[in-house]
Amino acid sequence: MKFKFLQEGEKFSQNTSGKLPLKILTLGGTTGVTKNMTVYEYGDDIIIVDCGIGFPDAEMLGVDVVLPDITYLLENSHKVKALFVTHGHDDHIGAIPFVLKDLKMPVFATRLVQGLIQVKLKEKDMLSGTSLRMVDPEGGPVAVGPFKVDYFRVNHSVPDSCGISIDTPQGMVIHCADYKFDWTPVLDKPFDVAKVSRLCQNGVTLLLSDCLGATTEGYARSEKTIEDSFDSLLEAAHGKQFFVTTVSSNVSRLEQAISSAVKHGRKVVFSGRAIDQVVEVAIKLGYLNFPQDTFIPKEKSRRFNQSELMYIVAGAYGQPESAIGRISRGEHKDIELLDGAYVVFSADPNPPGVRDDVETLIDRLILNGAVVIESEIQGNLHVSGHGLKGDLKLMAALCKPKYYMPIGGTVRHMRAYANMISDMGVKKENIFELLEGDSILLSGGTSKKGERLSLSNVYVDGRLVGDVGEKVIEDRNVLSTNGIMAAVVTVKKDKEINAVDILTRGFIYVKESQSLISDASNVVRNAFSQNKKDYGNKGLFRSNLEKALSRFLYKKTGREPLVLVSIIEV
Repeated sequence: MKFKFLQEGEKFSQNTSGKLPLKILTLGGTTGVTKNMTVYEYGDDIIIVDCGIGFPDAEMLGVDVVLPDITYLLENSHKVKALFVTHGHDDHIGAIPFVLKDLKMPVFATRLVQGLIQVKLKEKDMLSGTSLRMVDPEGGPVAVGPFKVDYFRVNHSVPDSCGISIDTPQGMVIHCADYKFDWTPVLDKPFDVAKVSRLCQNGVTLLLSDCLGATTEGYARSEKTIEDSFDSLLEAAHGKQFFVTTVSSNVSRLEQAISSAVKHGRKVVFSGRAIDQVVEVAIKLGYLNFPQDTFIPKEKSRRFNQSELMYIVAGAYGQPESAIGRISRGEHKDIELLDGAYVVFSADPNPPGVRDDVETLIDRLILNGAVVIESEIQGNLHVSGHGLKGDLKLMAALCKPKYYMPIGGTVRHMRAYANMISDMGVKKENIFELLEGDSILLSGGTSKKGERLSLSNVYVDGRLVGDVGEKVIEDRNVLSTNGIMAAVVTVKKDKEINAVDILTRGFIYVKESQSLISDASNVVRNAFSQNKKDYGNKGLFRSNLEKALSRFLYKKTGREPLVLVSIIEV
């Protein structure tokens, strides 16, 4: 794929013959917070912005992560030219190794983000075969086909986050995913307002904006405002074991915690695969700049006086198999929770969909003797990486686009953003609330909705990618709540039943339910006789028997276990 880094002031010639419409398609990040992926298509050229994973909800049993449905991109693979990444969170970069297996393209990202992507590619043994291109947000743009793409600095909870301007034959598009305005960032430079103003000086057709904070008034607080919190807690915990759990990719928060540990004479121990990876990259690239003897391998931590250590561990969102989850259950091979230990939660106090998991973890820690400090007990333990209404309005005022499109939020957040922009005097028809699979077409200063794609979740379960469909997830949920009943029917050569064996797990206690099992066997026998005409069509025949048995069980018990019928000819 041909692309070119342009020098400042270098002219860029766009092929605008025919003035085709610009298509913007959302494959993720507009019905939920995660799985961010946006497609820009003009003629025979496609570029992609972000390529993230989604996280399974409580009903997606056994699922590790959820991927965007890239069927449309596979069908148009000859058009796909490049991937541009805004920042290093998994919901923006996590799907890259999976997508690059099927779509070969260069990946553009800033320095830290590139380092985090390299870790993921190395895990899949894909690093050597991938074209990673580093971009400088203070440098020039990249020309790819009819697109001129430029990066500008924003502030977020991971350093090196950026927004992207996309100069197209149908006008300028500003794609600003997760952001806030932080004038005193910990590790980053402030939001580059000057560059945004320059990029927007000739007019903006469309602004795609973060909307997660659109339900809250005011401005997001600076990361600096929590700087003293770790100091005061370490003073209170003098002589005690001390844990901090936070989001693994929040390098600024890690820097603050480590700085406080050094100030109070404590060595730092990391535990958690994601934290280990992020810290390794951040140290290598100079984002975490501390003497090497600041850090102690977790395998050696038992040799030290525990009051001389700070443990920074993964699992702030209550993940059962995380480092802090295993520590809370006494299952961590290297780290033991001592009575009176301080455990500080420095992360979003109400993470979407997992607050119950956090509560369970906190309760277990307390029962095991820990002193748990979280936002409900002490403020200033966390600040959001997402702008609030004031930030979002400021971005809108800087860009002054004709059209607006909220991204990176749920339907509720998108509607709140749309209402906010409408209250600023923008016509409702100029605000697009797209669901995943929706698209818009921009042409000649006008816009219209494009054809909607029917998308499916792509589940990753261990080494299985896409092999676990909605039916499998549905069956797992039935199994987890109602159990299973299986009928094994042995059939003689004359197509008469030889025997019906009923097996059940997680549904009823067999010894106390012999009457129900006997009746279930008779139901299968009767259904066999009534549907014998369909015996030649094994799939239909088996389905009819399963339906008959399911109806019987629901009528008798009010429950709907997973029902399976197996036919064996003897």
